[in-house]
Amino acid sequence: MIQKAPSVYLVLFTLALLCSSPEARAQAEPGGDPQGLSPVSTSSVYGPGGVYAKIPARDDLGRDQLVMFRAWNPDPVGSHEANLSALNPALASVVRKAQDERPDQRFVIGSGKRDGRLQRMAVAWGWSRTQDSMHRSGNAVDLWPLDRDGRVIFDRAAQNRIADAMKRAAMELGVPLRWGGHFQSFKNADRSHFELALP
Repeated sequence: MIQKAPSVYLVLFTLALLCSSPEARAQAEPGGDPQGLSPVSTSSVYGPGGVYAKIPARDDLGRDQLVMFRAWNPDPVGSHEANLSALNPALASVVRKAQDERPDQRFVIGSGKRDGRLQRMAVAWGWSRTQDSMHRSGNAVDLWPLDRDGRVIFDRAAQNRIADAMKRAAMELGVPLRWGGHFQSFKNADRSHFELALP
């Protein structure tokens, strides 16, 4: 019995080491990942489901862009329907039709109708130049493309596909629409932005 004791301790020691590895912890925790990161920490950095995982950590001014995006729209996928219903109904119908006609190019509302607080943030961050934005009345929307994994990407080709779908939907519904991709006065065009062309 005394001779077997070291082997028992060796087995227990080996099991303890195996159970303390990141891979074992991830398998033991519901929703754990193989890199040993808990879902809470991943969610807090990249948003729900890692929606902001493809956004560069810093913007061109060196600011923490991930913090900004999470403060701006904490859950763009989860809040899409609520943001859609807050828009001017004519604009909302164009967005719905564009989504129906381009199921291969998923997108969400990154910014829809804005209250005063959000508009002040947009101006302070340089994301807007005016407090009197069309977003304030629900007559403008910013659409963010999603990749296959449901992560926000600002890919020019994806933005062009969304713009084509929006223009076609607006034409078919008889809704006058302006695309920010044609704006030459702000940040070399705002490819995510669509607004009603009101008289």
